[in-house]
Amino acid sequence: MAKNILSQIRISKNTSIPIYQQLESQLESLIVNGTWRLRDPLPSETLLAQNLGISVMTVRQAMAQLVNKGLIYREKGRGTFITPQPLEHHLQRLESFSEDMRARSLQAASRILDFEVIPAPEKIAETLALEPGTPVLHVKRLRLTEDHPVALHDAYVIRADIERARLEEVGSLYAVLEDIGSPLVEAEETLEAVVASGETAALLGIQRGDPLLKVTRLSSDREHKPVELVTALYRADFYRYTVRLHR
Repeated sequence: MAKNILSQIRISKNTSIPIYQQLESQLESLIVNGTWRLRDPLPSETLLAQNLGISVMTVRQAMAQLVNKGLIYREKGRGTFITPQPLEHHLQRLESFSEDMRARSLQAASRILDFEVIPAPEKIAETLALEPGTPVLHVKRLRLTEDHPVALHDAYVIRADIERARLEEVGSLYAVLEDIGSPLVEAEETLEAVVASGETAALLGIQRGDPLLKVTRLSSDREHKPVELVTALYRADFYRYTVRLHR
C-alpha cells in the first residue's frame, strides 16, 4: 500500500518551491482526499527520503508541518499515523453507528465487551417503562472505524431474546431489532462534555482526562414504546454534532 502511494509523489528540484513544501503539500492531499487511510501507517522518514531521493532532514521538516496542522501524529516505537478528522453528525435523522459510517464509505466494526441478560436496575427500568427486575439485554461494545477505536456504546434493550451470534453476524443492533419486529423510529438525545476515565482511555487509545462527547439516547418503536437506552462515549477528536437552527 505505502509503495503504491509513494509512487504518486513527485518531487521537482527545478522549481523555486522548497522540496519540504512540495512533500508536505502532496502528503496533505493524499491524507485529505482519503488515499492514505487511518489504518495505514506512513513510511518512516528514512524510507521516504530513500524513495524520493531527498534528505531525511527535508522529510522531517515536511512531517513536522503536518504534525503542526494536526493531520498526523507520532507514536513512539510504532510509527506515524493519520490523525482522525472529526466527523459531522447531524441531528435530523435517527441512524445507527453502522449506518452512519457506511454513509461515509467508512468501514465500521465492533468488539463486544459485555453481553448478558440482567434484571433491569431501578433507574434503567424507569427510563424504559418497565417494572424493576424485568429481564433486559445489556450490551457494551467498543465501536471502531477503519480499525480505529472511536466510541464506547453501553446499551440496555428490552428485547432480551437477541442472541450474541446474531448481533456479531449483523454488526448493527438497529438492524437486528428491525429483523425481529422492533424497529426504532424515534429517539431523544442528551449531549454532554465529559473526560475519559483510565479504563475508557485505554479502550479508546487516548489519554486519561482527554475530552469525550457523551450521548445518551432513548430510542422507541412505532408505538412510542421505549426499546433501547444507550450511553455512548465518543472521542472528541473524531466526532462532533451539528444542529441546523431556524428562526
